[in-house]
Amino acid sequence: MEFILKISKFDKRTKTGLRLVGTYEFDVPDDTQMTRECRALRDLYPTPDYIMEFHPKYKTVKNLMNGQNVRIEYDAPRCCDPSTELYWCM
Repeated sequence: MEFILKISKFDKRTKTGLRLVGTYEFDVPDDTQMTRECRALRDLYPTPDYIMEFHPKYKTVKNLMNGQNVRIEYDAPRCCDPSTELYWCM
């Protein structure tokens, strides 16, 4: 299973208060292994200054027109998601 790891740093100069340091792809069997990978990276990115969050790279949605399952990226915008009306109206 593929996961995306996003590492952000607290930065008061930005509007959200967080600055994206990087996104990294991991191909590990499950989320417990991904949790172990994050713990191993804590020496490089200490907790008070950095935030680490991960999620699956893909998600499965149901196509609005034919009802079949479609696999899309987790953070795809609504206009690229076939389970929304916006996708079919454009």
